[in-house]
Amino acid sequence: MKTGKIWQGRFSRPTATEMEKFSHSLSVDRRLWREDLAVNRAWTEALVGVGLLTPDEFATIQQGLNQIEKEMANNEFPFHPNDEDIHSAIERRLSELIGDKGAKIHTGRSRNDQVITDLFLYLRKQLQHTLTELRQLQEVLVNIADSQHKLIMPGYTHLQQAQPVLFSHYVMSLFWILERDRQRLQRAQQDCGTLPLGSGALAGSGFAVDRHLLAQKLGFTKISENSIDAVSHRDVPIEIAFHLTQLLLHMSRYAADLILWSTQEFNFVSLDQAYCTGSSMMPQKCNPDSLELLRGKAASAVGHLQALLTLCHGLPHTYNRDLQEDKPHIFAILDLSHESLLIFRNVWATLKINDKAIKEKLGSNILATELADYLTTRGMPFRESHQTVGRIVRWAEENNLQLENIPLEKYQEFSALFSDDVKQWLKIEHSVARRNLPGGTGPKAVHQQILQAKKILQQTQASTINPA
Repeated sequence: MKTGKIWQGRFSRPTATEMEKFSHSLSVDRRLWREDLAVNRAWTEALVGVGLLTPDEFATIQQGLNQIEKEMANNEFPFHPNDEDIHSAIERRLSELIGDKGAKIHTGRSRNDQVITDLFLYLRKQLQHTLTELRQLQEVLVNIADSQHKLIMPGYTHLQQAQPVLFSHYVMSLFWILERDRQRLQRAQQDCGTLPLGSGALAGSGFAVDRHLLAQKLGFTKISENSIDAVSHRDVPIEIAFHLTQLLLHMSRYAADLILWSTQEFNFVSLDQAYCTGSSMMPQKCNPDSLELLRGKAASAVGHLQALLTLCHGLPHTYNRDLQEDKPHIFAILDLSHESLLIFRNVWATLKINDKAIKEKLGSNILATELADYLTTRGMPFRESHQTVGRIVRWAEENNLQLENIPLEKYQEFSALFSDDVKQWLKIEHSVARRNLPGGTGPKAVHQQILQAKKILQQTQASTINPA
């Protein structure tokens, strides 16, 4: 059994045991085995095209790779302590299965271009899963918004009641931010469509393999233009990591809202017990741990992203072993994204919305802006109307009155512009209905949002990018 290093010819001494442990990446990159097999298959076919492998050798190598695929799929692959990474492990096993023909598989290429090609293939597949998960979450949100199109809730700024909004408008705000996340990730997925294979270690392969055919076989849309660029940069994976981290941050903000709203003090929503946990000491507790963990995992993603950015800061060209450390952080962010999207979607899908509690929290002071607008429509400059209503609110608070319960005569003491119709402006429904401009919280405007969102969901389903 051949277990020596694939680069051992230059060395007269074995690698120190502690260096072996320090340098191995197999525990991280073994998840790339499917992509590495695909790259090996395409590369050996390219070698046939330039006469470096015979058709018989090609057939034998393919049989060996098929056997390795079965072993990997069945968790029967015989890993060896000397396997540095998944790439050398597969090459070593191929030579065990088919002899010296296996040693020809790496002709004209480097692990430098092999690794980034594997990574691009993997990222494309993983992003397709992410895009599907995002779309499923968006569907849940649109269904909730559609079913709650009449419910009015307090809108908040600075965690203080600000103006009334439709609950569906709030839910749709999450839809649109996720839609931007989806579009960014889709573009990043397309950026993974440039083939690095054939770039060699840094100067390009020494053999005139057909890179365009390689790209076609592996599902890439184009080939890299510069071999130094192809093997040394990690801007596309970092961009993906950033977009995924931003997605997690977006979910964490809405998670914070739901955590607050699920408290007894708010009671706007109730989380399904399947997504809560209890206390080891306090029997009554039903904690929103799913959402709290989601916030924590977003923080972890930020840490991994920072590590990626630092890893590539000031790194000299071309390839450096530092770049081996990119995959633990990229994979961690991918994993955090997948599990968080699943939990977040299920929390929303099982969420109970407490309409009565939401309506009861709507205080009339939330309509102060309506009073200012009322005076403005009667000719008072807005800054003056703002100050006038501010004095009214202060007086109402000092006298323990809601705005709707202040007598008309008192309103007229603050301004003669007030008349009987001011009571109409002090209705929550009137405030919401006034905001039917595009993007507003009015019922017609939100209905148009929902229709547009449904159209987008139909389009995204029809235009799904199929990864290689």
